[in-house]
Amino acid sequence: METRGLRLRLLGGFAAWVDGRPVDDRAWRRRKVSRLVKLLALAPGHRLHREQVECRLWSTLDRRAAAQNLHHTLYRARHALEPALARRAEPRFLRLHNDLLELAPRGELESDLERFEQSAAAAFAAPGHAQPFIDAVALFGGELLPEDRFEDWAIDRRDTVKATYVDLLLELAAIERSRARLDAAIDALKRIIAVEPLHEDAQAQLIYLNGLAGRRHLAVAHFRRFRDLLKSELEAEPLPTTLEIYRSVVSGRICPTDRIAMDVAPGGTRLTGERAGPALSLRP
Repeated sequence: METRGLRLRLLGGFAAWVDGRPVDDRAWRRRKVSRLVKLLALAPGHRLHREQVECRLWSTLDRRAAAQNLHHTLYRARHALEPALARRAEPRFLRLHNDLLELAPRGELESDLERFEQSAAAAFAAPGHAQPFIDAVALFGGELLPEDRFEDWAIDRRDTVKATYVDLLLELAAIERSRARLDAAIDALKRIIAVEPLHEDAQAQLIYLNGLAGRRHLAVAHFRRFRDLLKSELEAEPLPTTLEIYRSVVSGRICPTDRIAMDVAPGGTRLTGERAGPALSLRP
């Protein structure tokens, strides 16, 4: 059955579909045209005052020039989504009324970002159950709007989305570990490191779990790579808790038959250039 309305992909790169049909990439050749749609897609309720849009997309222009640019960009964006839109027809997806600009005012909008965020909220509302976290993680299609990485209007939301993804994986790793599913827990931690290489909590847990799974050589190799990364990126050394875990693996205190407990409290993301202590400890 054909999907009705406007569907947007925002994670891993931008794309749009109208009533199930893809919008031709050539419609987005002018960057401001796609950025207008993206800006509204990220806005609360998918609406912004026209002056907010002008300020965010044409901050270096005077008010008159910015207003003219918005007029031309809005025209092109409407026709990108509705190529057959008549001159005086009411637009279906981009409406400007009383200086308020709205995307899909009839509620005909679906985005992968909102599906991911809703699924994540449902997972966090059901702690201790792996499947909701697995489902939410599966909906993460990649970095939010990577082609607009340096746009101020996207930075905060991008960081929040990535932090949510990392928190989902931390919780999933904890659940899988509690079920003695070490490989699944290790896989979740590897996914964190793929997007946050300096997340020391995940790095330390990965060293620990590889030791616990009897893969001491992998734990040692992983520690050394992480130590080298810290040195090259931050001119820093692993934190004491991480060193304690590494030494316990090397000495054989952490092995498949050990009874050492690990307390883990899921932490936040660690952005590039930042560090915080891993939220785990060993108890003899």
